[in-house]
Amino acid sequence: MRKGSYSNAMLIILIAGIFCLFIIQDSSALSAKPSNESIQAKEGLGQAEKDILEMMENNISINRVNETYQEALQLYSAQLALEEKGKKADYKLIIKYTSDIGSVKKTALQAKDELEIFSEIFNEVGENTNLSEMHGEYDQIISSLSDERFEDTIKLIKTGYERISEIQSSQTAINAFSNAISKTIKNFFIRNWLKLIIIFSIVLILLLIFWSSLKKLKVRLRFNLLITQKKSINNLLKEMQNNYFKTKKISEADYRIRLKKFKELIRDIDRQVMVLKEEMFKLKMKEKK
Repeated sequence: MRKGSYSNAMLIILIAGIFCLFIIQDSSALSAKPSNESIQAKEGLGQAEKDILEMMENNISINRVNETYQEALQLYSAQLALEEKGKKADYKLIIKYTSDIGSVKKTALQAKDELEIFSEIFNEVGENTNLSEMHGEYDQIISSLSDERFEDTIKLIKTGYERISEIQSSQTAINAFSNAISKTIKNFFIRNWLKLIIIFSIVLILLLIFWSSLKKLKVRLRFNLLITQKKSINNLLKEMQNNYFKTKKISEADYRIRLKKFKELIRDIDRQVMVLKEEMFKLKMKEKK
């Protein structure tokens, strides 16, 4: 009887001990202070919120940083729940994400400021320099900021300044060269106008004298060219007839198509030859007169 009472008493004490242990654990968990990493992560999230608000105030797109912030917030809630349960929590990724948001904000503000300056310079230079060949590059710079490629914006702006400088140098050199050439030509005409008039007059007289001969030569050259073409076509025609009638290398359909084409070419040449003969006859008649 005593043994049974003792066992019951021990069981009651054991249950009471377990119950007290749970109470102690719960109370210790509730009263436990957050870890340094937890505090750092929370502060980082708070700073990230401020960074995002600052970007919004400057009319900078926040899709990129907002996604990172939402992911960091979810991770923080999960790790905090683990810590409150007395389990090991890891806030390193959250701290990294919030730090990344700060870096992106800094880069975005820099890109926006530099783009505003670049746009002013681009428009100012464009008043005196033709920058039309650079409009595509300028549009790429603008779109890089709106697409939240802030790092690219800064790089493209740097390249943009180099391109503006190149275009300015090129156009300055061209203008200087054009002015020099214009001035040289102008001075040349001023100094040699009498000689030029004499030379021009001589050339004009020679042209008038030999114009008929030159025209006749031109007609003769054209006539000879047509005759040569006709001979070549006739040779091809003979070769084709040989391939059809003797060697049977081409079909009847192919032969008829080519024959028709060759005849058309010969008729066209004959027509041009007749026109040239008539023109040559007229030139001879003028010479006799």
